[in-house]
Amino acid sequence: MADEKRVIVVGGGLAGLAASVRIAEAGVPVDLFSMVPVKRSHSVCAQGGINACNEVARQQGYSEYQHFDETLIGGDFLNDQHPVLEMANWAPKIIDLLDRMGVPFNRSSEGFRDLRLFGGSLFKRTHFAGAFAGATTGQQLLYALDEQTRRFAAEGKVNKMEFWEFLWPITEGEGEDKRCVGIVAQDMRTMQIRSFRADAVVMATGGCGLVFGKSTNSIICTGGAASRCYQAGAWYGNPEMIQVHPTAIPGADKCRLMSESARGEGGRVWVPKKKGDTRRPNDIPENERYYILEERYPKYGNLVPRDIATREIFDVCVNEGMGINGTNQVYLDLTHRDPEYLTQKLGGIMDIYEKFVGDDPRYTPMRIFPAVHYTMGGLWTTYTPGDYQPDQPMGEHKPGNPIPIDAQPGHGLTIGAHNNAMTTAS
Repeated sequence: MADEKRVIVVGGGLAGLAASVRIAEAGVPVDLFSMVPVKRSHSVCAQGGINACNEVARQQGYSEYQHFDETLIGGDFLNDQHPVLEMANWAPKIIDLLDRMGVPFNRSSEGFRDLRLFGGSLFKRTHFAGAFAGATTGQQLLYALDEQTRRFAAEGKVNKMEFWEFLWPITEGEGEDKRCVGIVAQDMRTMQIRSFRADAVVMATGGCGLVFGKSTNSIICTGGAASRCYQAGAWYGNPEMIQVHPTAIPGADKCRLMSESARGEGGRVWVPKKKGDTRRPNDIPENERYYILEERYPKYGNLVPRDIATREIFDVCVNEGMGINGTNQVYLDLTHRDPEYLTQKLGGIMDIYEKFVGDDPRYTPMRIFPAVHYTMGGLWTTYTPGDYQPDQPMGEHKPGNPIPIDAQPGHGLTIGAHNNAMTTAS
């Protein structure tokens, strides 16, 4: 029917699928556009896990507020703090939801969802998935959300448009009344170009890693969709906020991510102390190794946030010329851990490294270097702050001390505000 309300979602990764499921649950039909089959979206490449406080983390003295605090510190206090607080408070609930959807999070021997250390925290707070081949969290999440999407597709509530590329937003009105009422898209198989109407359009198209040539991103991550929206008049915010991941496999075509979870499971970053040392890594004794992050940041060691690890690796290789054999590479060493343990916790990335490099990282240290990884800027959005607005800035929270505010939703963002997508329902 011509007067039926419809929503278009552009992008079939985790954000696009989650939005499609939520909209379909509300009874509104969805047209979901993706350049590739949704299970090939770049979200499938996410590896290490998702940070959230749960009861096991709480027994360590952790809390949602500590998660909030660590996120602000890791972001050099550049974050918008209200959405960060709301994210930290919702995180355990979202993990529970994903668990019920069937995501195979790794389990401890007692049956609880297992946790691992991750950069920027001294607490085990990171949930990871991959059945018994951990570090494939993105793939497991994407498959679970695709199952939910297909359930609604079978009911006629979601119409998947795979192999369609977004070309331009269709707008009406001017100034503050200007709104998006559809899109122009192209069928990448037949080259047909046509328009699609909608009452609202959700853009969930990911980052722009390919702008930098080589990155950890898939070749579809060009930023083209966001660019076209910007050219059509949408605001684009914080484009300079590009995250560089400290550990990737350098490649001639692209850089392949080696998850931060490798450091969380005990990986150590080092180079030979002697510049130009050509010995095999396993032949270099312990006292002749320079453990870069452990010596420069003894409190956090190899668990420093990504930007710090990246800067230090770059400094050692480029400024000091101490990279492996004079190249821009350092060792990421897991050989001191039990091989069976590594297979259970990091099997996914162990296989990737062995496939593309030829060495088994269970027995030979990996050779890595930083690579462009994550686009944190994007189309500008607004939010309505919640009720937690202290008169004075709060100092760093010390674990074990009383938390300034509980973890109920609504403290960071106002429940039900039209521009707070996370809090449209109580």
